Amino acid sequence: NIVSSVQVIMSLAQFQASKIAENPNDTTLSPLLAVTFLWFLNRWAPTYILPVDVGSSDGKPNKILSTWGEGDNASQAVAFCTTLCLHYQCYWPLEFDVQKSVSKLLFQLAKRGWKIRKLLLDSPSFQQMATLHCLTAGLRHGAPPAELENQIRMNASDCPIQMAKGYQRLPYNDRSQILTVILVVSCSNENENQTANAIFNQCLESVFNAFKQFIDALASKRINASDINAKEMASLCVAMYGGISRSSEMDDPMKVVQFMTHSFQDLSGLMNFYTEDLTICESLLTLFRDYTEFFVVMLNREQSLALFRAAGSLLQTYSSNHCASRVVVRPTTSSAEAIADEEQSYTDILCAIQLLIHLGTKDFLDTCNTNHDKIESGDVTDIIFFGIQQIIPLMTQGLLQYPSLCTNYFSLISFMMDTYPDKVCVLPFELFNALMESLIFGMTHMDASIAKSSLQGISCIAKEQLQNQALKMHLANHPDIFDKCSYRLLQEVIFQKIVWDRLEASGMALLPLAAVDSSRFVTVVNTLSKQLPEEHQPRLLKGFEMLVQPQFLSKVVSGGYEGRMNRVKFKKDF
Repeated sequence: NIVSSVQVIMSLAQFQASKIAENPNDTTLSPLLAVTFLWFLNRWAPTYILPVDVGSSDGKPNKILSTWGEGDNASQAVAFCTTLCLHYQCYWPLEFDVQKSVSKLLFQLAKRGWKIRKLLLDSPSFQQMATLHCLTAGLRHGAPPAELENQIRMNASDCPIQMAKGYQRLPYNDRSQILTVILVVSCSNENENQTANAIFNQCLESVFNAFKQFIDALASKRINASDINAKEMASLCVAMYGGISRSSEMDDPMKVVQFMTHSFQDLSGLMNFYTEDLTICESLLTLFRDYTEFFVVMLNREQSLALFRAAGSLLQTYSSNHCASRVVVRPTTSSAEAIADEEQSYTDILCAIQLLIHLGTKDFLDTCNTNHDKIESGDVTDIIFFGIQQIIPLMTQGLLQYPSLCTNYFSLISFMMDTYPDKVCVLPFELFNALMESLIFGMTHMDASIAKSSLQGISCIAKEQLQNQALKMHLANHPDIFDKCSYRLLQEVIFQKIVWDRLEASGMALLPLAAVDSSRFVTVVNTLSKQLPEEHQPRLLKGFEMLVQPQFLSKVVSGGYEGRMNRVKFKKDF
């Protein structure tokens, strides 16, 4: 039956793990088989260990669900999973697919809730995993063996040296994911759970101590930041903090918020030492992006300002060393696989854009917050627009060819255009012009959602000019700003076949563009009409004369019923 089959698979996995412990280098042992075992466990364990039984249609008890539903069987199943994962971590640390599956299994179990978390905490293998993290939190791959031996002698004399050496060799990203699991499992609201609290505090303390010693050594110049060992230590510290930043699914996430807030200044300051190392820069941006995504909703005003200050300092240092001198290469092939590979060269820019998007959500989240301890809207917009000014010069048509970068960039721009068009209009002209060029590129994009976001952005800028004359200074020196938009909107979108999936957005952008300066818009239409055969020109001019009527243009920014009916009538005629 099914229960027996599961037990057979578990026995085979246990047999392989015992052989790995005897000789990890045995070529007859297959990592692919280990991945297969873990593939099965990733589907079985989260579902059948302490399952939620919703009952069957015939009312009979389900034997499969009841087998590991409680008592010793559930405890033994969890202990088996953690022991198997620990063996794979310590004896096959460099098997990428194996470690990926190990992290996934442990995290899926940790997310199941407090009952399975308690079983994990009671597992000796899980406790040993936490001990190994504490021992190696400050040990890079190239650390002398004596350092690990000294750590074991001082803090865990009963820890097997070979297992500790294997755990130390785990890639930093895998160690960070295991730290995430340990923190989620051990963070308990129950003060009397001394085991959980001890594990949680020791794991955070080990990371903090290692990072503090490293920062102090850099500041006092006891070590050279450009030394290869120093760079490796920086990568380890950032990876460990990255693991902490992704642990939001714990019972009391405010413990992480308090811990991270005290470290922001040092973390952003690390960018000053490694401005030329793009790998470390990207890791820091990823760390701040993940923390902002998972924790920004929980932050009070003081914690938010600490995050904004650190993020602003990080972006300023990053942009001054990478954005200004970055050479962007247009994709050389249309192959989706090739474009995806080339896009990896710009993941740091993607992280910076996503960080700004997540920071911007704080303003939205606090809008309905009645608590006095909330962030001011101006604090959010200042950091967002500071970041945008660093990103805009890079967003050329070459970079916008990459799907992920393009989608995230227009998501950020569309949010800012819709919410703070007045801030956009006071950007320096060089940045404003680059922004407009990217919006014009976006309105012709094959992705309809990007095109609609771009057209909405153009519409917001035109309406802001109509309402507040926000572009008065720019228009004094460059009066053709809206002429170019109108011309290219008509030429490249409205008079093309692509218009049908963005028809409404095109009309809603054309209306305010025409209203900004109707005489200049008429000149644009006349210029376009001359490109048509003479017999078609009168029809085009008459069509625009009927469409762009004075009563439409005078009520573009009107609100209420009148403004709405004006837009409906224009949309129908368009």
